[in-house]
Amino acid sequence: MHKYTMRVHEFTAKAANLSSEPVPADASPAPAVDDPQNPTRITVYTHTGTAAALRIAQRHLTLIHARLAYTTPGSVDRTAADIVYSEARARAESLTASQRHEESLHHLHSEDDALRMDALTDVMSERGELDL
Repeated sequence: MHKYTMRVHEFTAKAANLSSEPVPADASPAPAVDDPQNPTRITVYTHTGTAAALRIAQRHLTLIHARLAYTTPGSVDRTAADIVYSEARARAESLTASQRHEESLHHLHSEDDALRMDALTDVMSERGELDL
């Protein structure tokens, strides 16, 4: 597994000056940014190379942007992904705990599905419904 660190500009991962270094095979860290309000650097981990690292980084930045647009309206310009997350979040909040659990078992088929699952996970996490 490798740790990839890259620059971020306006919530977009930049491949220029990307660095990587090996990490222990059993490591499974989550992506991380230096500042969730205005990230300038992101670190991701993957076994599958630079292209995968860029995809993981961009997906994580999209999620951070959507969360920021949801929790602090007006702080960023809204995107289509922000709207998908917001609608999914509102739906998840309207469900019962057992309905959210059932929803959490569904498969992902698209980037929008991934954002919807992230919104569901955020709600479940805030309500202590995740078995981690």
